[in-house]
Parts: sequence; C-alpha cells; structure tokens
Amino acid sequence: MSLSRRCAETLIDLVEIKLSCLEITDREDLREKELLLRCVQELKAEVRGENGTTAAFAAPKRRGRRPKHLQLQDLHA
Repeated sequence: MSLSRRCAETLIDLVEIKLSCLEITDREDLREKELLLRCVQELKAEVRGENGTTAAFAAPKRRGRRPKHLQLQDLHA
C-alpha cells in the first residue's frame, strides 16, 4: 500500500484523536485500543518508507490459557 506522507500523517492524527477519546470499559474496548495502536505503528512505518504490513512489531497478547502441550511444567521437563 502506498500513501503519500501527508495522507499518512493525517491518518495518524485521526487515529491518535480517536485513541485519546476512547474510554476503556470492557475487553472489546481494550481490543479496539490495541488495534488502533497497531494502526498507528503501521502508518508510522509507512511514513518511514517501510512496508507497514511487514514491519516488525511487538507480538499481540495471547488470549486464554496455554495449550496443554505447552504447560509450564512440560517446558522444563
């Protein structure tokens, strides 16, 4: 995806405005916040000239328990 620098910066501003207005009351709001933060990271990568979809980012948090085959006691056995 190719965006002009001006468009990417405008989108970053809009996402940051939405983030500042977002009130977290439940898990769905938290997921939306994480998605918006990822959007800002991708857009900033685009502005730097990188491909935003393939840029390295912090791994998203896991949801739920570890699968049984990856339990802590099995990892240290």
